[in-house]
Amino acid sequence: MLHDGVVYRTNDGAVIDEPRLWMSDQGVNLVRLRVWHNPLEGLRSSWLEVVDEAEAWHNLGVDVMLDFHFSDTWADPGSQTLPGAWEGLSFEAAKEAMTCHVRCALEVLEARGAPPAMVQLGNEINPGMMWPHGALDSGFGPLSELLQAGAAAVHGVFPDCLVTVHVADLEAAPWFFDNLASAGFVPDLLAVSQYSKWHLQDLTAVADHVAALSSLMNRPVFLAETAYAWTSDWADWTDNLWWTGDETPGYAFSPEGQRDYVAALDGILSALGPSVCAGWCYWAPDWVASEGETSTEGSAWENAALFDFEWKALPAWEVFNTD
Repeated sequence: MLHDGVVYRTNDGAVIDEPRLWMSDQGVNLVRLRVWHNPLEGLRSSWLEVVDEAEAWHNLGVDVMLDFHFSDTWADPGSQTLPGAWEGLSFEAAKEAMTCHVRCALEVLEARGAPPAMVQLGNEINPGMMWPHGALDSGFGPLSELLQAGAAAVHGVFPDCLVTVHVADLEAAPWFFDNLASAGFVPDLLAVSQYSKWHLQDLTAVADHVAALSSLMNRPVFLAETAYAWTSDWADWTDNLWWTGDETPGYAFSPEGQRDYVAALDGILSALGPSVCAGWCYWAPDWVASEGETSTEGSAWENAALFDFEWKALPAWEVFNTD
């Protein structure tokens, strides 16, 4: 966003000279950084860029969660495309390439004195990852083997770093993690996505599912992705994902409704305690429209970011200042 010329502002319009420092001052205590292997044209988040970003946050006293997609582009339940450099490799060779990729990034952070708090192996891997090698078409065995190798690489560099595995949908998570455990791997932390648009709407149900998943696997749960829209309007011509009709009852798509939803979610998860729910990340708080109002390749998340269409901070930032 900064590279695209975005100038973030406080809610009263003052320029935020150092956005990372400002976010830290608001109470942000962990950031989640996406890592692509060799990003496709127009994308960023190569591991070389990410280690610089991770070091910058670490120097501010903010913990870092590295999210390895094991792809050159977005990895999610519909796409787990192998990095181009790994195409044609055997399972064993792809596993070695993956562990080398993880190890190299972490060794750079070790040399810089900037250890991550968490490392996420794969992104929303409901159907497996690194297709075809870790696809669930072959059962959980190959996926478990890849994850065990990745976890060994992480702990080989940072023994105390938490290894997480991330799936979309709390309701699908018990089946996934139970089967993964039967195949031989249980991560340190169970990461899930929880969006009221696609997943559970009732906040009490969210807390109940988090508690049940933690009890089943004897591990803390971490909401790696959550968000809520602050308007159904738009600032560019890129289709937004949040629209009228996606609202959770009781929480309007307004700046105040967004703040109240995030505050309620934070409250109900905090009440579970850190051994059950380790916390949550807000996905894409910074992804404002930055390529002009007629852009069809701009931000699909502009109306669920934590800055408005004038790039001013929204009231939901208040939630990060709560204990």
